[in-house]
Amino acid sequence: MRNEELAEGLREIHLVAAVQGLGEQQLLRAVAALVEGGMRALELPYATVRNARQLVHTLKGEGLLVGVGSITRSLQARESEMLGADFISAAVTAPDVASACKEMEVPCILGGLTPTEVWRAQEMGADFVKVPAEALGGPHYIRSLRETIPPQQLIVAELPLDGYLSYLEVGVEVLEFKSSLALPELAEREDWAEISRRASNVVDAYDNWRASRNRPT
Repeated sequence: MRNEELAEGLREIHLVAAVQGLGEQQLLRAVAALVEGGMRALELPYATVRNARQLVHTLKGEGLLVGVGSITRSLQARESEMLGADFISAAVTAPDVASACKEMEVPCILGGLTPTEVWRAQEMGADFVKVPAEALGGPHYIRSLRETIPPQQLIVAELPLDGYLSYLEVGVEVLEFKSSLALPELAEREDWAEISRRASNVVDAYDNWRASRNRPT
């Protein structure tokens, strides 16, 4: 049940900020700015979490859903779960990571590129498959993928700050933003307001899209 509740929480939030390339103090300031902009789910690199072992619990205390990414081995997944991860994101299609997540009852995200990789990830028991669709044809690729091997729970990664709503139209469950948030550059300049502005733009666009879908015709 824990797995199902966490996976459903991720689907309900829809938007994830991947936070990389920051020291602990910069990271905490950047996350505060993201939260001010409305972000409620984060993915942190395994190396960062391992070096700051209370970090996940600290951020979860703010009411955030916090996952750990860049996982390649089951041992890393188990350590991340012990440190409080709400979900595990593997950089590759790793069957041992999927098995470990199933045992721990933590949502598992496996990386996939081709239809075969996405299918294999599903067969391994991944709760979501993360696809870098922008480099593969964008929403058209996702639509083709869904027609080839339905059904899937997909996360699309490395999205721009605008123009991403078309992915929602083709049924993508979760959207992840990383490079477009420019966190290392903005944190170096201590431009926390710009981080909040970017997060707010993403969240507001999604909220407006959802409201338009629920509007009676």
